[in-house]
Amino acid sequence: VIYETLVRDFDEAQTFQDLINQLDYLEYMGFNAIEIMPVNEFEGNLSWGYNPNFRFAVDKFYGTAAKLKELVNKCHTRGIAVIVDIVPNHSFGTDPLVRLYQDADGSAANDNPWFNKIAKHPFSPGYDFDHGDPWTREFWKRVFDFWIEEFHIDGYRIDLSKGLTQVDSGSDVGAWNQYDQSRVDILFDYANDIWGNHPGTYLILEHLGNNDEETALANGGFMIWGKMTSEYTQAVMGYNGNINYGSWQNRGYQWPNLVTYAESHDEERMAYELRTYGNAFNGYDAKEEATAMDRLAMAHAFLLAIPGPKMMWQWGELGYEISIFDCLNGTFAEDCKLNEKPAPWNDLANENRLGLAKTIAALNDLKANQPVFGTYDFDVDGSGKGKRIHLYGPDQNAVLIGNFDVAPINMVPGFPYTGTWYDHFTGLPTSVNSLSNAMTLQPGEWHLYLDTPLPTPDTDGSVPILVNVGCTDPVAQNYDAAAEADNGSCLYETVLQLDMGDLAVDANGVNVAGSFQGWIPSDTPMELGADSIYRTTVVAQVGSEVQYKFLNGNAWGTDEGVPAACGVTNGLGGYNRAFVVPAANTSLDVHCFASCEACIPVGPMDCMAGDCCGEGTVWDADSGACVAEGTPPSDCAEDLNGDGTVAVSDILQLLGAFGMVCN
Repeated sequence: VIYETLVRDFDEAQTFQDLINQLDYLEYMGFNAIEIMPVNEFEGNLSWGYNPNFRFAVDKFYGTAAKLKELVNKCHTRGIAVIVDIVPNHSFGTDPLVRLYQDADGSAANDNPWFNKIAKHPFSPGYDFDHGDPWTREFWKRVFDFWIEEFHIDGYRIDLSKGLTQVDSGSDVGAWNQYDQSRVDILFDYANDIWGNHPGTYLILEHLGNNDEETALANGGFMIWGKMTSEYTQAVMGYNGNINYGSWQNRGYQWPNLVTYAESHDEERMAYELRTYGNAFNGYDAKEEATAMDRLAMAHAFLLAIPGPKMMWQWGELGYEISIFDCLNGTFAEDCKLNEKPAPWNDLANENRLGLAKTIAALNDLKANQPVFGTYDFDVDGSGKGKRIHLYGPDQNAVLIGNFDVAPINMVPGFPYTGTWYDHFTGLPTSVNSLSNAMTLQPGEWHLYLDTPLPTPDTDGSVPILVNVGCTDPVAQNYDAAAEADNGSCLYETVLQLDMGDLAVDANGVNVAGSFQGWIPSDTPMELGADSIYRTTVVAQVGSEVQYKFLNGNAWGTDEGVPAACGVTNGLGGYNRAFVVPAANTSLDVHCFASCEACIPVGPMDCMAGDCCGEGTVWDADSGACVAEGTPPSDCAEDLNGDGTVAVSDILQLLGAFGMVCN
């Protein structure tokens, strides 16, 4: 998940140090890449950076080259990639390459080896680079190499990549958008040089062209900016917004190379639109702050749950609602689009907005750490106001449903199978007995169901974000005395107990295999106690599900057949035992091998220990009765005095005990 940021506006000092100071926050939020708007020298100080001049210099307004290197290094120590926005389409008048060959009227001279005299497309500001010229190609290959080699950045977002064409479309935008093989060749010439020198470099294109050309670029390894601003904004406001095109599969890509986004630096803020123009019906108002933040959480769930890379614009996680056109003097104008905008860090004290941020952090965590969120097997049903996303995997499945309407709706979630599903954001289990049953969803209601229970994330906006979090339970195995808040990471011991009953134990002993140890049948032997019960201890995170099976041996084939009544499906036609780790150390009930119950004793319950026999008598297993101590074994239960025959003396012995109260 990429976090797009403008250093100028990120915080009040407007420097690289501001980003360094907030790395704890960005790491907490789960962003594993930041995309920084242009940092090479540009004209003026308060620009977005898309008016560049000196290509090998860090813009001094943001800080020194050393400070940029520090930022990159500190990001890398946290597992955060750094992507830099770069502008190869054009340059501005103080660029030395312009001034070396410039006519008296300020235009590029006809013999300028790097620039076109007249731009080849209708959206080229400044001086238009001639990427058909070998001198230009050589120059830009050196620029691309420089920032990777000098600053160890991880990739580029290539601004206005569609402008690298040398096919003259004049002022015809439609013609400019058409498939252009020469432009594709230019881009791959640069890409192959970069990838040859620096394998694995991310190359993101702000292409915004026709899908046939973007598909060819994506299938060749480029990542494509996937603008979905209007669609998500219309949906979150309670109107009609079809988000299906936010899926790389729905665009026909072979690989997940679509960087879908609902907001970028260049678009109106989604929260502003929602709080200003949101729909309302029958007492429900999407514009009200708490409601708006809940709807933004739902919109981000439906953005981030679609497999593939995603991007968010800075502060979108806090529901930033200052219009991009706000002149900050009570007026709104296109001319104010590039103006400075205030940082909203005080919103971290706003419960509604902090709750939104925490929800997005939890979604980012799922995307990074749960395998099904990277699946290639999924579907997006996002055309109506009731939206659904289904993610399928061999070990995990997910169903996301949401009502973007401002009135209640009924919808079928589309669970792939019956059984127990878990609402990730409440932790509550849901028993699905019919795949065709509809659910009633209130306006703005949404649920993310998983078939694997996970720790319930913290989305409480009343509890501040604390960097120093950990396990705060002294009883847990990983108690952190320095933690200021619990993050659901506590590990607890659970004792598994097994009674082998009268089964002959394999020479390799009794073992257990499960999700807690990689399902290796010989890695976890169980120890036999003095009470003839086998035990072992499992350590796992609170709220997580542990699946396991007992083995009478140490290889597959000696594992028990777990009954369906006490098992969960293993996806292979059978069942595993399972439990959800409670917030305490505990022992599970004793079970018999391949059974849901305890083993049945050979004799009547408790009689094997003599508990059902009176004083001076013992249990005779052969006769199935209590006999006097020292009585030789008899196969005749009616011989009460043990003399070998059933006679009057036995009857008299029985009558003599008539009326006695037996304990």
